Amino acid sequence: MDTAADTSAQRDVRTELLHAAVGLLDDHGPDALQTRKVAGAAGTSTMAVYTHFGGMRALIAAVAQEGLRQFDAALAVAPTEDPVADLLRCGAAYRRFAIDRPHLYRLTFGSTSAHGIHAPARNVLGLRVAEINEQHPSLAHVVRHVHRAMTAGRITAGSPDDDAIVLTIASQFWTMIHGFVMLELAGYYGDAAFGPVLGALASNTLLSLGDDAEALAASQAAAADY
Repeated sequence: MDTAADTSAQRDVRTELLHAAVGLLDDHGPDALQTRKVAGAAGTSTMAVYTHFGGMRALIAAVAQEGLRQFDAALAVAPTEDPVADLLRCGAAYRRFAIDRPHLYRLTFGSTSAHGIHAPARNVLGLRVAEINEQHPSLAHVVRHVHRAMTAGRITAGSPDDDAIVLTIASQFWTMIHGFVMLELAGYYGDAAFGPVLGALASNTLLSLGDDAEALAASQAAAADY
């Protein structure tokens, strides 16, 4: 027997369980995250859930972490010379992920639970920008675009060297988009609300933070192609 080939072909049961759980969540919602259903979808035994995760609580926490990893990848907008357009594109990517993956999005941000188990939450306020980059890579995209806009003079409210100010402004945009998509997911908004509600709110916020109306219009036009 070719031992090396046999070893390379061994199953990664932990990863298979995790992907099965994410798939069940996407397709059927949090009630589908049950030991038997996850094991069945992964083609393994229920004991494997306990062997690799110690139980459903840790598996659900791992699902939330995987959701954040996929969310981080979805927000990776290729940077251009226009940081405000990039910030707007990032917001559009954020909404698209939430709309396409509503169950995963809700679980990841703790707005829903699976059998009473919530994804762990972390307080981001008070962290430095470098810590955000390490601990919250999805939020780091928003922070990065805001910092670039401040450095370019498009956002003039505060210094780009002040981590607290950068994070506060980034949090304003984060709160804005999260609040909008949660209301949209709840059925209060349709697709037509994106521009007149979220787009207008983002524009008003950018103008209040010091952006120039003509430059903002150009950035909006550039972001509209995304």
